[in-house]
Amino acid sequence: MSNPYINDVTTQKSLTFSAYVSSLMSTLGGALTLNDIAILLGIFFALITLLANMFYQELRRRREQRQADKDEQRAQELHRAEMQLKAAQLKQVEQRNGPHSTPRDSACTAE
Repeated sequence: MSNPYINDVTTQKSLTFSAYVSSLMSTLGGALTLNDIAILLGIFFALITLLANMFYQELRRRREQRQADKDEQRAQELHRAEMQLKAAQLKQVEQRNGPHSTPRDSACTAE
């Protein structure tokens, strides 16, 4: 399909493509009634809604997972701090009463 008036290959391809697209559109326009077009649009928008919902649910799941990870890390840090505090308290008790003392021994010495 060589046009002697248009020498640019890209322009010729673009014109050919637009001719085929306009031909397809006019064929579909003649073959489909308004009800058919409404049904196809409804299906199209339902699919778009489904995909958008899936996308936002995935974003929500990731955000909640990050928050759960932060909460877990914070709980571990708190547990570690409590264990360090308990170890320091135990060390103080051992220093006061000797290394082999028990809590009963310290209670007895207080009497």
